[in-house]
Amino acid sequence: MTSPPASQNLINLVWLRNDLRLHDQPIFNTLAAQSNGPGLAVAFILPAYWQQPDRQGQTRLGLAKTRFLRACLIDLQRSLYDQNIRLNLLYGEPVELLRRWYAQQPFHLHTACAQAPEEAAWLEQIATFAPLSTYTTHTLFSAGQLAPLLNDADWPASYSAFSRWLDKHQRLADIATPLPPSLLRADPYEAPFRAAVQWPDHQLHQMPPWCGRVPVNTFHGGEDAGVRHLSRYLWRDNAIRHYKDSRNQLGGPGFASQLSPWLAWGALSVRKVWAEIVRWETNNQDHEHSGWLKKELLWREYFHWTLRIKGSALFQNPAPAAFDQQRWQAWCEARTGYPVIDAGLRELIHTGYSANRMRQWLASFFIHQLGLDWRLGARFFEQHLIDADVASNWGNWAYIAGCGQDPRGGRCFNLNKQLELYDPHLTHLQQWLPELSSVTLSQVQQHQSAGPTLSLWPAPLSLPAAT
Repeated sequence: MTSPPASQNLINLVWLRNDLRLHDQPIFNTLAAQSNGPGLAVAFILPAYWQQPDRQGQTRLGLAKTRFLRACLIDLQRSLYDQNIRLNLLYGEPVELLRRWYAQQPFHLHTACAQAPEEAAWLEQIATFAPLSTYTTHTLFSAGQLAPLLNDADWPASYSAFSRWLDKHQRLADIATPLPPSLLRADPYEAPFRAAVQWPDHQLHQMPPWCGRVPVNTFHGGEDAGVRHLSRYLWRDNAIRHYKDSRNQLGGPGFASQLSPWLAWGALSVRKVWAEIVRWETNNQDHEHSGWLKKELLWREYFHWTLRIKGSALFQNPAPAAFDQQRWQAWCEARTGYPVIDAGLRELIHTGYSANRMRQWLASFFIHQLGLDWRLGARFFEQHLIDADVASNWGNWAYIAGCGQDPRGGRCFNLNKQLELYDPHLTHLQQWLPELSSVTLSQVQQHQSAGPTLSLWPAPLSLPAAT
């Protein structure tokens, strides 16, 4: 954390981004410890360009993602209101909005460390006109704890190497205890201008007709919902007891922790999740399954620090694929002709969520069978996933493509074999493709491999020849 020059004329402005919570919030804990501190304002800025379509028509805010974010902000707004603090919701270009605010009411800005190059550029520009303090809010470790690794030459080339380094230096024992929520005692300030958020509500009228025949999203955004979900998963349902065995399923009660949406928006602190798992382990003898969940949190950690170190290099593709409009359009409409893929796309678009196993199938199909640029697929996921954070989403896509931290050169899945292993009774497929409720596994496999045999589903796309 950097320290600003002292000034009696500055208020404290907290800019929240992907840390939408009060628990384990070092920014608020630091400010609450100040005696007779200056006034306090809290803001969230929705960048306007998140809703501006790119050349392929994609934005940063799909409908499910928008709903989850709004729920997170509403919950945070209520929690701050209980302490007589207003959450200022602003819409526009972040740097210009903060420059405008500073010109009318000087502030000392408190915000999270940059997770991605885009955020780093914001903070670099803001530091030219306002004092700035940054905090670690999104990871298990601080930069100081990983200091020997934090340059491109020394950063581990694989997760396995990262995990071995942590074990060798006993870094898991250094994960800090999560901070309790703080009581904020400061005069509340509001933004000196209005920049009302414009939500993409028009998308409500753009949902495809099949949405009325499939289950609705069961994820509720916000810190309160996230804390309750964590407690329910670990303590009420004790679902962590079968995590290793069920984590590759496509669905079902407690098949995975499903903590990622709250972690992505910071409505749940990853250090709180880790501490709760450790507390669960002290009350239970079998640590095999909890150990696998902790491993997934360390994978997340590895992706986050990889992005910080590699920066924009992570978004490069040494051999970009040619763009094919027909294949791209079929993908966006969930009508590729491959039922297992189309079912996964429907679920993703409708709920903003997908099981990890399905995400791997989708990415593998997009890259290795459709022959499209993996970065386009990553942007598609970023638009729709309610748990999309830049590091994990792009890191996983690069991993499947063989462009990221993966010594084995990517992953390519056999869809028919995967379907037989993980959805042999077509439970997931028929949940999302009710049109195919009467087909058999062998019929789907034949359709996907030998050509069109299902009269109720489009013929599989003709795929580019293997090179």
